[in-house]
Amino acid sequence: MEGYSLSLKGSQNRSTDIIVVGAGLAGSTAAAVLGQRGWRVLLVDPRPSCPPVFKAEKIEPEQAASLRKFGLLSHIAPQAVRIREVRTYYNGRLFRRTAIEQYGLYYSDMVNAMRAHLPASVEFKLGRVVQIVNSPELQRVKLDRDEEWTCRLVVLASGLSAEIQSSLRLRRTIIQKNQSVAIAFTIARRDGLPFLFDAVTYYPTSCADSLDYLTLFPIGQTMRANLFAFRNAPDPWLRQFISEPGQMLERCLPKLSRAIGEYRVVSKVETSRIDLYRTEGDPPPGVVLIGDASQNVCPSTAMGLSKVFTDVDVLCSECIPLWFGSSGMDSDKVMSFCSHPRKRATDVKALQNALYRRHTSTGRSLRWRVHRLRLHLSMQFRRPNRGANLPQTARKKLLGED
Repeated sequence: MEGYSLSLKGSQNRSTDIIVVGAGLAGSTAAAVLGQRGWRVLLVDPRPSCPPVFKAEKIEPEQAASLRKFGLLSHIAPQAVRIREVRTYYNGRLFRRTAIEQYGLYYSDMVNAMRAHLPASVEFKLGRVVQIVNSPELQRVKLDRDEEWTCRLVVLASGLSAEIQSSLRLRRTIIQKNQSVAIAFTIARRDGLPFLFDAVTYYPTSCADSLDYLTLFPIGQTMRANLFAFRNAPDPWLRQFISEPGQMLERCLPKLSRAIGEYRVVSKVETSRIDLYRTEGDPPPGVVLIGDASQNVCPSTAMGLSKVFTDVDVLCSECIPLWFGSSGMDSDKVMSFCSHPRKRATDVKALQNALYRRHTSTGRSLRWRVHRLRLHLSMQFRRPNRGANLPQTARKKLLGED
């Protein structure tokens, strides 16, 4: 590679250019993009493959565009179901049909497909990072079993242990505790026939249950349901939904069957509780955080993968080529990533959207009751595919974005 490169002649430690800690979607994508561009990368994770986990299960259009830009969409698409149209309903009534490029697949399948196509310059190491000794020049990373590696840059793409977080003088700050609960399950038609749609978004008519929306989309041969609610994890409502999903769904969304046909829940219910947080502290020299390691995203915004791919693109396409063109890896270089306008814009948008969706579904002040009424009226009386800008315009006005 051109430019400055790491030299460790005489060192007994193993060395590489970049160590990526965590082989979830953020880490695997970053390693794949860096490997394509010729960097020597060590990707470290304690699991040989990503286990089944309820996380991002749908790729949105801009996220597909990012994967296509990275040259990685072709690795993931064979594992996914292509979605070409989304039908949006309110109170059992269709009010929008949207032509779209989406993909439905389980998070673990997405990650494992990415891992299976890592470039030759990426070495996968099964292990756990137990210590990072960072400096403005070289970074020393200790794995379990007393294995040590040296590199110029460490990319943290996993949750930080308390010990490592403390050693890097970082802290995790909660922005909104009990932000939301994501609920997932599989449904089927009662008559056993296929559903007559690609995907559906369904909005509730009342804020009594603190629901945001239900989204239905295909994964494999099944119809997956993701329901987003703004409730606490120990809530009796949530426990009842887990034990009686069919009855609770009919109670909360009584006209859903009018939109999609008679249905039944055919799988167990999975849940994921979300506390919104960000990792704070002065940028440590030689160490950069991406994805959920730096700030998480409420899944109701559908921006989780957008944040991941923006972080990867900014870091791998803009920052690292510039950083490695000169000696050192000081805090100023790391700060240039943290403060990058495109990264910050995505982080801010994800947080604003998360808080907006929570207030819209649960806000009891006059301001939010009026706003909710306007949204419901616009959905109730809108002709299909007309008036689509009203909710977005009202949202911007409330948030002072216009």
